[in-house]
Amino acid sequence: MTNAFLTHLPSKAVDYCQHLWQYYGFQLHIAKPRRTRLGDFRVLPNRQTKITVNANLNPYAFLITYIHEVAHADVYAQYGMQRKNSPLKPHGKAWQLAFQRLMQPLLTETVFPAIILTPLRQYLNRPAATTYACPGLMLSIRQFDGDKPEEQPANKRLLRDLPEGSIFKLSQKMYVRGTLRRTRIVCKESVTGRSYAILAHALVDVNEQ
Repeated sequence: MTNAFLTHLPSKAVDYCQHLWQYYGFQLHIAKPRRTRLGDFRVLPNRQTKITVNANLNPYAFLITYIHEVAHADVYAQYGMQRKNSPLKPHGKAWQLAFQRLMQPLLTETVFPAIILTPLRQYLNRPAATTYACPGLMLSIRQFDGDKPEEQPANKRLLRDLPEGSIFKLSQKMYVRGTLRRTRIVCKESVTGRSYAILAHALVDVNEQ
């Protein structure tokens, strides 16, 4: 697991993140890119906990997503499984406090560039279920996606910037852009007609004429 931390995290955050993994005892899986989530936290049938984080995230996005999911592990360690109708919401006060506390040691320019650190601190005043709820933070993180020009082709656009009805490509599938619902856009896959809620700030392929 050390190699995974070295590969995906800012170097100054590796020891801290490895400590959290050992302390909470969750399984960590580096996942293939997913349309609808950057990471997740699950409780397995044997009550073992598992965190997944998308492999294609840049180091700063990976770190924030990782801590986001560790905060869920912290809440689970304190309160156990959340039951239906429980006042303990998945991204409620308990999670927010855990996320703020776990992020605090990382809020330094030795870990994050200043361009990310400022909106990140603002976001942490009231963290939401996804960083995409904070456009300033999302755009600052996006600046570190890829370090080669060819990794950011000219036909890449943010889904939110496409007009409704636009056709785009994501993960080798074609979609029609639908309506915005909070931080996601309901899009219809062209071949199957199935609807998917895709993150509004996802980078998609558009063939502009």
